[in-house]
Amino acid sequence: MPGLLKKEAVLTDSEIVVESDPLLKDYNVNGTYSSINRDDSAPAAGPQHGRVYKRRWYILGLFSLLAATQCMVWNVWGPISDSAKFVFGWHDSDIALLTNWGPIAYIPLAVPFSWLMDVKGLRISVIVTAFLVFAGTGIRCVTAFYIGAATWLMNIGQCLNGMAGPVAMSAPAVLSAAWFPHEQRATATAIGTILGCLGSAASFIIGPLIVRSRAANHTGHHNVSGYESLFDEEIRLSINETVFDVVLGGIVDETCIFVSIFPTEWKTERDEIMILMYAEFALSAALFLASIIYFPDKPPTPPTLTAATERLDFRTGVKQLLRNGRFWLIFLAYGAAEGTYGCWGGILDVNLSPQNITQMEAGWVGFYGSITGGASAIIIGRVADFMGGHYKLTVLVLSLVLIGSTLWFTFMLYISIIPFSTVSLYASFLLIQVACLGCIPLFYELGVEASYPIAEGITSGVLTWSNNLFGLLFLLAFYIPNIGTSWMNWTALGTAVAVVPLMLLFREKYGRLSVDTGQAQNKG
Repeated sequence: MPGLLKKEAVLTDSEIVVESDPLLKDYNVNGTYSSINRDDSAPAAGPQHGRVYKRRWYILGLFSLLAATQCMVWNVWGPISDSAKFVFGWHDSDIALLTNWGPIAYIPLAVPFSWLMDVKGLRISVIVTAFLVFAGTGIRCVTAFYIGAATWLMNIGQCLNGMAGPVAMSAPAVLSAAWFPHEQRATATAIGTILGCLGSAASFIIGPLIVRSRAANHTGHHNVSGYESLFDEEIRLSINETVFDVVLGGIVDETCIFVSIFPTEWKTERDEIMILMYAEFALSAALFLASIIYFPDKPPTPPTLTAATERLDFRTGVKQLLRNGRFWLIFLAYGAAEGTYGCWGGILDVNLSPQNITQMEAGWVGFYGSITGGASAIIIGRVADFMGGHYKLTVLVLSLVLIGSTLWFTFMLYISIIPFSTVSLYASFLLIQVACLGCIPLFYELGVEASYPIAEGITSGVLTWSNNLFGLLFLLAFYIPNIGTSWMNWTALGTAVAVVPLMLLFREKYGRLSVDTGQAQNKG
């Protein structure tokens, strides 16, 4: 019967063999599990397992870099939103739409890509993903020749990149199960998911470093001859290819009309945006080529008993997952919190702009927060491997930290209960990212453990579908007229609070881990 576990002996940790051969030696292109040291003339003795390969770190690194690039491309517009609105004439809703293409494309494609990973394997899935990122970044570069079509071209590019999201987000659990022993699985999942998230961190700093916002100096309140001028309308005109902003308004307590013309750096900012587009295209092209050259489905010999065990077929796995109540608790907790906070952090500049925090400063806040959170998540994943479980308790503790740090952030910026300071801004956001990113690999591992022997690609695909669903709902709120920005923080806080009762209801059980560790103990 499909999915039933075969009673095979598994090597203990001390018996696991680590390959020291060169990267490409003895790679079995068909992915058949057999010993690579066996004489070709000798008959196979049946499925073998318990061998790990050093090349697994290269595979994980290449995938993580691809996932990071996909996230960086997805999040490129939030950190440079001031410049993008200035150059292309966009509004907050346009920036939200560009960011929203991630979840919009993800939701209908999650199931097809889960099928692709489960049936066709990692190699085909990763190559398709790399091509979509390559194509998406490439079409955005056409804007340099057709600036009038910028809105359409940028949206098409973001949509193609968003289509790469299902594999970029859900494959880490599949990769760790296929290539890593059980005592390294949570660590590998953490690296694959968090390094992907760090692509967003890179966009916070790379974008503002390349694209310097100058447009902010031409809007808002100005002081002219001792009078405060209120600018109600801004138009743009071009004289001999030099672009000017013409700002129209009235002077307070005076009846005259004030007109001010500021020469701008519109062309410079446009060119800087295109340099950023070219750089991301070059990186995605290199990764596409690397994935074609070498990215196998799985190692010649599986690292664990469960890696060698046949999973349920796709249709049966989906049906069982839909009936798994424990999994749906993880689905709701992970999707609500991580989906909302992921998009909340992605448009941090929009959130902080009303507080007169510059695009560059917001970029540094997002960068340091994501780096700190990502490093903490990898450490948390490693500790979870050593503990061999207890993921639920860790998620609950991190959820409480997330609630407290979000309250701190909101009370400081929007209610003024806590005095504002740069140190407080950085500290509160860093804690938010530590708690939020630290939960991600644990949610993946809990979902896979709760649904075993359903294939990891199906489980992680559905989990990340929930992430994008809640992210989409969050970003759609920007289309409500005059909604402002304070709602963003209260919505995020509500999802963090919801995690606590959902996790308290969750019954902790480690099906896959018990097979890999329990049978090894029985053998001894």
